[in-house]
Amino acid sequence: MQFKDTARRLLKEPLVHFLIAGALVFALLSGRAPDLGERRIVVDEKVVGALVGRFYDSFRRLPTKDETDGLIADWVRDQVYYREALALGLDQNDEVVVRRMRRKMETLAVADAETRTPTDAELQAMIDKDPARYAEDPRVTFQQVYLGADTPENRLKAEAELARLRKGEQVSGLPAPIPARMDNAGSNETSGLFGDEFTLNLRRLPVGQWTGPVASGLGLHLVRIERRAAAEPPKLAKVRQRVENDWRAGAGAKARDEAYQRILKGYDVVIELPK
Repeated sequence: MQFKDTARRLLKEPLVHFLIAGALVFALLSGRAPDLGERRIVVDEKVVGALVGRFYDSFRRLPTKDETDGLIADWVRDQVYYREALALGLDQNDEVVVRRMRRKMETLAVADAETRTPTDAELQAMIDKDPARYAEDPRVTFQQVYLGADTPENRLKAEAELARLRKGEQVSGLPAPIPARMDNAGSNETSGLFGDEFTLNLRRLPVGQWTGPVASGLGLHLVRIERRAAAEPPKLAKVRQRVENDWRAGAGAKARDEAYQRILKGYDVVIELPK
């Protein structure tokens, strides 16, 4: 079998010999006999299934027999190096290993919290505690006339055009890939088209009167607010997903902290600062 041939080649590698010899020396110096269980690597159906599954996820097809043999040989190589590295203590004081093990422990700690479904009462309590976080954006209906880039000349032009609009005259403005009128628009919509500064200014402008110039990411505009709807109090039915996401994040953080505190009680932490 190709796998057996690969295993034989693996065992002939000088680095493997070095690691095995080092492990034996480490064991003798530490007074611990080699654990025969650590020297046995079993490639069972579960291992092969996981290897084939990862291959399929990457290539969207099943591996051939030769590819499967290669996957198994590479997995055995990983196990040999991994176990010998542990025996030599190469994982000690390795920040990458420490952080990865911490993440695995934290993942275990939050598993139950992330799968639990919060009650409506718990979600409503979060809304009541911070209603502004979940309130819908105030909606605004407005007209705008685009005057071009923000230049001194166009600002002077804006004054004249604004006077005409306030007299009831028609001003066409310059063509631009933006609507001349937006109906019941939220902050995300206006920010996406005109920018955040323009959206903030919309909240300050008077209703029913042409005003300007108002700057945007595109340039200068004359704006008339037709209608502004105040933000409605948040309702659980509309914001459930957002609130539930926040609940899960909070529950996970709480679970991680509680698990850490429980484990920490089993340790005697000594901090020796330099004098």
